[in-house]
Amino acid sequence: MNRSILLIALSLCALSAHATTITIESAGVGSGAISTAIADRDAWILSNFGPSAVSDLLVDFESYSLGAYYSLNTAAGTFSLLPGSSPGNSSLSDGTKTNQFSILDAGDSPFKGRFDTTPGGSQWLDSNDTTKVKLATTESIIYFFINDVNDCGGTLTIRTKDGTTSTVFAPTGQNGNLYFVGIQSSGPIGAIQWLNTSDNDGWGIDDIGTVAWAATPEPAAMPIGLAGLLAIPLIRKYKSRTRQVAE
Repeated sequence: MNRSILLIALSLCALSAHATTITIESAGVGSGAISTAIADRDAWILSNFGPSAVSDLLVDFESYSLGAYYSLNTAAGTFSLLPGSSPGNSSLSDGTKTNQFSILDAGDSPFKGRFDTTPGGSQWLDSNDTTKVKLATTESIIYFFINDVNDCGGTLTIRTKDGTTSTVFAPTGQNGNLYFVGIQSSGPIGAIQWLNTSDNDGWGIDDIGTVAWAATPEPAAMPIGLAGLLAIPLIRKYKSRTRQVAE
């Protein structure tokens, strides 16, 4: 192959490849750790995207019907089960023991360590102890809160479509633990997978979002606004002289 053609081919491959980073931060245990998880999210956004970046919530699961699902369309993408997923253990799991994930709230959840993280909310998406859950998404930036990870002997792996993986959760987690997870890619993430080695060790996920940028004044509008501010004292001075002449 001609050297120049080879270099072009390699350059195109490099451009098409997505560089993906998965960040996982432990926030603590229980609902009292939610404020720490929110602080972790805000710090991640600031350090990676700058001071004009803000969190943009995509889905908090509050508007969905409680119960079990095979597939669920959301503003963040479509949740489904991966081929080869196993249902919750028929004798050990506290879930429905069907190969489905669930929308739960504190009132009907059979799991002690999973909870809602939305201020004023009550619902979340739960793995129902199934072992392979997937989110197909077109977003290039995704964050979420996840709880009750690895507390029953399992190991949870997060994997994106390009093969990037992370298992940075406590290997023997405490019941009710809470984590912030942020994923960023140079292109569409494509898919996020939650892969568990145990059919008796699930998790709950809530408040999935992305990043937006705060609006700034249009440059063309700034001189106009500045001119208006400078004109105010001149107008006041003119009105004062007019009143003096009239008197």
